Amino acid sequence: MPAKPVASENPARRALSRRDVFGWMAALAGVSPSFGSEAGALADMAGSFDSERKRLGVPSLSVALVEEGRLTLHQRGLRDASRGDDVGPDTLYQAASISKTVAAITALALANTSRLSLDTDVAAYLKRWKLPEPAAGSRQPVTLRRLFGMTAGCNVPGYAGYAAGTGLPDDIQILEGVPPANSQGVRIVAPPGTARAYSGGGCQVAQVAMEDAAGTSFPLLVGQYVLSPLAMHGSGFFQPPGREQQADVAFAHDRTGQPIPGRWHVYPEYAAAGLWSTPSELAQIIVAMIAAERGGVATMLTSVDGLGYGLGVALAGEGRRRLAMKRGNNLGFRNGLVACPGTGQGAVVMTNGDGGEPVVDALLDALAARYRWPQRAPWPE
Repeated sequence: MPAKPVASENPARRALSRRDVFGWMAALAGVSPSFGSEAGALADMAGSFDSERKRLGVPSLSVALVEEGRLTLHQRGLRDASRGDDVGPDTLYQAASISKTVAAITALALANTSRLSLDTDVAAYLKRWKLPEPAAGSRQPVTLRRLFGMTAGCNVPGYAGYAAGTGLPDDIQILEGVPPANSQGVRIVAPPGTARAYSGGGCQVAQVAMEDAAGTSFPLLVGQYVLSPLAMHGSGFFQPPGREQQADVAFAHDRTGQPIPGRWHVYPEYAAAGLWSTPSELAQIIVAMIAAERGGVATMLTSVDGLGYGLGVALAGEGRRRLAMKRGNNLGFRNGLVACPGTGQGAVVMTNGDGGEPVVDALLDALAARYRWPQRAPWPE
């Protein structure tokens, strides 16, 4: 049976959370962006980075620009440098840590059910794994809000993935850090709510807690609560990609511009790093953030424990000038998502080269300058 939440949160906060979640559900259901008219300008801007992109061994770049809810798309380069295959608007990239943002939105949507709360101790939901004892001096619980807000005190900043064709660990082996997992076990190494520390391990805890609470696999939960409402029909947790996806995926490339052995690494840590998507589909998240902000729903973009991180996004600025940013770095993929909900702006940039981060940052900053976003680089981390 699905776990029932423990009535430990403040009732007023719980009511506020439910109100915010209803608003998020409405925002998701209402997303229907039109396509913008900035194609020429966006192509020129992306093209201005071609020399640097190629110097850094980055075969392709794909970008979605959001201006007042309108999307403009551009892509250039190769999805596979060894064969010369061009990228297209439907080419899938590993979203890497932008998966955390999608997972956080899933938690928000699940909080609309009686199965789950953002502010209940996640130990109440975990059935297959016991949450480790917290660090000495801990007074606050580990919650989904803190896990996605990077204040839960968890270790394991990130995951390295697995070479294609090798054995993959299951969820619990990842949490325990036992073979075939290639990562440490997840532990609570700092008192929850007292410090901010980036943790992919914490998102793995959140994934298992959501699965156990709902009695459903994480990919199905995300599909039902986020991907389908946002019409992200090409996106998914293909780890590894099946035959039906392989014709549309970008290959991962090393810093010399060559495909990595096996074409990509596999990431079974879904919530932390496992999503494949496109800039146009990830841009639907920005559009949903804009709709939620205008509807007075600020949960996702509210600093958790006052430490500068929202639910699955880093934050900068206040009010209308508030900006949310999420990087996504897996082996051979470098991406960035910036949302400015108060001004109705943002962009997603994805690349399939291990040296792509400077290009991602520079293109996002160029877009911020041209379209007068409320913040510019350096981006919040």
